[in-house]
Amino acid sequence: MAAVRESGSAQTTIVCGDEIITDGSDGVGQTFDPATGEAIAEFARGGEREVELAVGAARKAFEEGPWNRMRPFERGRILQRIGEVILSRREEIARKESADSGKPMRDAYWEVDCAARFFEFYGGFVDKMQGSSIPLGPDWTDFTVKEPIGVSLHVIPWNYPFQLIARGVAPALAAGCAVIIKPSTETPVTAYEFVKACQEAGLPSGLVNLVNGRGSVAGDLLARHKGVDQITFTGSVPTGERVLNAAASHAIPCSMELGGKSPQILFADAEMEKVLPIIAGGFLTHCGQVCNAGTRLLVERSAHNEVVDRLHAQIRELSIGAGIDDPDMGPLISKGHREEVERYYELAAQEGELLLGAETPSDPRYAQGAFVRPALVVGASNDARIAREEIFGPALTVIAFDSAEEALRLANDSPFGLVAGVHTTNINAALALSQRLRAGQVWINSFAVGLDVEFPFGGYKLSGFGREKGLEALAAYQQVKNVAIHHPMPAA
Repeated sequence: MAAVRESGSAQTTIVCGDEIITDGSDGVGQTFDPATGEAIAEFARGGEREVELAVGAARKAFEEGPWNRMRPFERGRILQRIGEVILSRREEIARKESADSGKPMRDAYWEVDCAARFFEFYGGFVDKMQGSSIPLGPDWTDFTVKEPIGVSLHVIPWNYPFQLIARGVAPALAAGCAVIIKPSTETPVTAYEFVKACQEAGLPSGLVNLVNGRGSVAGDLLARHKGVDQITFTGSVPTGERVLNAAASHAIPCSMELGGKSPQILFADAEMEKVLPIIAGGFLTHCGQVCNAGTRLLVERSAHNEVVDRLHAQIRELSIGAGIDDPDMGPLISKGHREEVERYYELAAQEGELLLGAETPSDPRYAQGAFVRPALVVGASNDARIAREEIFGPALTVIAFDSAEEALRLANDSPFGLVAGVHTTNINAALALSQRLRAGQVWINSFAVGLDVEFPFGGYKLSGFGREKGLEALAAYQQVKNVAIHHPMPAA
């Protein structure tokens, strides 16, 4: 809950019920265009005062507001209207998202479209969330009902801010919860656009609240607040651990979507013309800043050299530039993150061979941009740091295997287990691997396709727990109550 002031405007964020906050108690932050390094917006950073106001507004909306007194179909219609409003403002939101995060416009459009789909999907399911009847025998009736968990805190990362807000908020609202959104300080702009869409669609006041601010201040205060009943977090493992410790201070449940080092298994019999672009997209999308990026390519040895040559030729021909120009690849989120990725490139050159792709922009407008070249790493083992640690940049580590069993062992030999891909024309081999891969989602001859809101998403191992998307996501925002009734026949 903080003001967001964009360059050339005097726009103020309304984030706490009907409260307007213009002076955050933790000062002012700025957000920058990653392509140019220029500041594009200022925002007031929330502290204890704003956290208390946001939690108070959310609790009042949940406990006293009209949302849970409405008939389910009425709530569903409002959620679907939110999706309609989002689509009606597609161009405006996508342009702001591209400027704030650096992603190419086509990815920003996808993000807006996907956000709308979440509200269409969950809005259509609000009146279909049913309990169950449990047989206890004569003279008993027993049933379950699903109730909202309460106030839900959503801690949002910087890579897909608009889409990830919708991914969690839509099922939370569908379940009957009130929500507080804590965006990243790197990409706060479109969070306010989301709040405005909810307001325009007629969502009752206080159900969606926005707290901009530093994670160490506003984020920690929110996660530890006893007025928060559940936390949905997407981000790194170290930050996730801190959120879990904060949540443990008052014993509330969390849904954690953490890091990944996802394998793509490529057999020599695959249709290379079709699958190599898929593999490339798996590690290049949004400059590799994707939790489920397919950044380990396990390729059958007989095809290894050909695959490396073809992928290297492909990344050499990429265009790199500002997201607003819709290049093949945009910048990283910041110059600080660029330095982290470049350190991994130095490590890759020590652990294997680093094959670089397209040149970064020569246009002087982008001299302060956070650009890096895409890269392939060959000759490194699966034990190398470059193959085990999440880089969050456009680097693909290529490792050869000789058998399906070896490919399975290499794929599962990772601290992460978010997603995996299998590319082969042998469907028996693909299905057999899908059953034994230790990952929350397995793609066969595809990788992260479409507006994929219908199926569950989440990880094994250090990639987290709980599931986003699909009907399974609703469980994070619901409690199950059992009602048992003893009704013996009256004595004659």
